[in-house]
Amino acid sequence: MLYDFVIIGGGIAGSSIAYFLQHKKVLVIDKEGIAQKASNAAGAFLYPKVGFNTKYTKFVNEALLYSFDFYQKIGIDTHKTGVFILPRDKKDIEKFKEYKKTFTLKYQDKDDGFFFEDGGFVDSQKTCYKLLENVEFQQLNITKIDKKDNYILNDKIETKNIILATGYENIIDIPYIKIRPVWGQRIEIKTDIIPEFNYHKNCSISKNIDGIVKIGATHERRWSDKNPDEENNQILLQKANEIMEINGNIYSMKSGMRAGSIDYFPIIGEIIDTDETLEKYPETKKGRVPKDLFYKKGFYIINGGGGRGFSNYIYSAKFLSEYILKGEKIPDILDSKRIFIKWARKL
Repeated sequence: MLYDFVIIGGGIAGSSIAYFLQHKKVLVIDKEGIAQKASNAAGAFLYPKVGFNTKYTKFVNEALLYSFDFYQKIGIDTHKTGVFILPRDKKDIEKFKEYKKTFTLKYQDKDDGFFFEDGGFVDSQKTCYKLLENVEFQQLNITKIDKKDNYILNDKIETKNIILATGYENIIDIPYIKIRPVWGQRIEIKTDIIPEFNYHKNCSISKNIDGIVKIGATHERRWSDKNPDEENNQILLQKANEIMEINGNIYSMKSGMRAGSIDYFPIIGEIIDTDETLEKYPETKKGRVPKDLFYKKGFYIINGGGGRGFSNYIYSAKFLSEYILKGEKIPDILDSKRIFIKWARKL
């Protein structure tokens, strides 16, 4: 069988782009299953970014609003009850006073922090399954990719195009793209505590849904995954109790490696053929932007969404699908070529 697209990665990145391409012949592949690793461990919180209105803050908040609307249209509950974002320390209190001068989202001053109506969360696994409900899926470990007339995976799956959505794990070497893995843990607690809305400080706390409260945070930068443990449970509970007293029993705990880019923006686009481009335009290594870029045709990537994957990837997948299907330009802040130019200069 010949596919139009094979997407490698069944987390929120792969599920997002699969949804936008679902009218094509698409196969999603993941060695673990749908949303089994980082996306399963994610709190899937949908929060604004508090900060100066930089390009990144603007992108995050645009992605947030787009995602709320997107999830509503396809029938995914976002539990949109708002979020109270608190300063982490005294320095943050002073910064918050400056931040609000550039806010573009509606907010209310609340104690030392800000309350945003645009705050909520989704169920991470249910969301990925929903996005893939009209897309073929196989649990399979890809160990070999060949290029003939089309791409051949593991000597048996043929596709015109490949999209890499593999998170922190690389199955091929792309010299100019380096993903920063960041480990995090999430716990769910059975409790009678009823938070009025969602909270964020040094961790995120969800509104109580059916007696369950989610607490999640990124803990450490590391290059290998590890299982959730009691020590990090206590770290999360300590952070949560800085916001409110949380009593109850731990119902579940999950951990995973989030995938981030060097400049925090997601990385999307067609993968550049670095050898051919540098051979044709060696002056690129001296800091000059090449007239043209050569690509590995039909080889794409969507990665680096960081800790806001359930909004950043949805928004990014929209742009990637429009590039693939309509030839529309990818925003410069997301296009993988921005990473290539920086990488080439360092050579």
